[in-house]
Amino acid sequence: MNLLKKISAKNIFGIVIFSGLLIESFLIFFLISQNNEPKIANYISIYFLFYLIFFVVFLLIKKIPITAYKKHILYVIIIFGLIFRITLITTTPSTSDDVYRYLWEGKVLYNGYNPYEYPPESQALEHLHSDKLPEFVTFKHMTAVYPAAAQLIFYINYFFSGENDTALKLIYLVSEVITIMFILLLLRLKNKNQLFVILYAWLPLPVMEFFINSHIDAVGIAFFVMFIYFIEKDKLVHAAIPFALGILIKLYPIIFFPLLIKKIGFKKSLLFGLTSGLIILIFTLPFIPHESSINDSLSRYLSKWSFNGSFFRLFYLIGISGELARSINLVLFVILVGVIASHYHEFTKAVYAVWICFIMFSATLYPWYLGWIAAVNPLYSFASINTLFFTINFSNFTPLGDEWHEYLWVYLIEYLPFYLLLIYDISRNVSIKKYFRNF
Repeated sequence: MNLLKKISAKNIFGIVIFSGLLIESFLIFFLISQNNEPKIANYISIYFLFYLIFFVVFLLIKKIPITAYKKHILYVIIIFGLIFRITLITTTPSTSDDVYRYLWEGKVLYNGYNPYEYPPESQALEHLHSDKLPEFVTFKHMTAVYPAAAQLIFYINYFFSGENDTALKLIYLVSEVITIMFILLLLRLKNKNQLFVILYAWLPLPVMEFFINSHIDAVGIAFFVMFIYFIEKDKLVHAAIPFALGILIKLYPIIFFPLLIKKIGFKKSLLFGLTSGLIILIFTLPFIPHESSINDSLSRYLSKWSFNGSFFRLFYLIGISGELARSINLVLFVILVGVIASHYHEFTKAVYAVWICFIMFSATLYPWYLGWIAAVNPLYSFASINTLFFTINFSNFTPLGDEWHEYLWVYLIEYLPFYLLLIYDISRNVSIKKYFRNF
């Protein structure tokens, strides 16, 4: 503690610059070594190093009052956050191959076919085959599950970049600029330290998952933080548009609709829902297939898929079947969302709480799913969430072996610290303690 007192704001400014350069050197090394094997091992190693440096800088910013050089430090954080992302634009996927489906569906749509109607293995699409696509696409029997706005982004990428993801990552870069900007606006609105934007700008999870593995979540998250900001500002029309567009990228924002009823009232919630629904319908109508294949693929994913889910895995270990475990998780999640929606005092904090419930009860929790709560985390910075951002990287050991295999020791490393620290986070959260006293 005495050592921290001796560190001045000027020293912090220098440490931030040095740390940014050090992280950048690691990312450049990763970029250069992309053609070498093993890619996944390199990814895991760089992620851990990146996180450790980033988190030390965050702790210094958190522990030391900074008045002088505050704007300079903020500018450096934002500039390096963008540099990290730009550096990785030319990389290829390491721990996930989802992007190949994006590329394929963009190609299918560009050539006049409906990706919700024709799976990659369809004979009708054989003339579109290349050495790369759909060779690298997994689950070739499944049609598209990503919503309409995501499909349009895939189309734009193919129009400009063909069978690579350069245009996609440039769209992500713009999205990340928007996300960081709205995080700063939210921090200012909530009278929080704007330097805490480092919790997203320098967090290795969005940097590496969106700019190495090219996950479309980057775009959805940008719309999501816009929605939160405009709701907090009581600008409902402004909020309804990004809310709908976020759903049209990935379906996650739907789960936050119950929170709106208390925030803006039933009548306004109804109008909000109708506005958002109309936008969703306009985008979706041209994609509705002649058959129900979109529902088949999506329902198959929701009912059959599982990976890295904590409670789901626990139920499985004690002998509860996958289907029953999924049902129990869903019931518990719905109950908790209902409780939060009925009793919360601050909308954005309630959003944060619902994301935590999602983490707890989701049957599938890939690392990039955490990018959504990462965009809200700078406002609350729970120790449990910050720790999970680090330990989630251990889930990348699953695809590291010759066969897809989930390890119990990975679950223990990921979730024991998370749940222990979550208890601590809840115990020190005054509003939650008051809630439980009054419930």
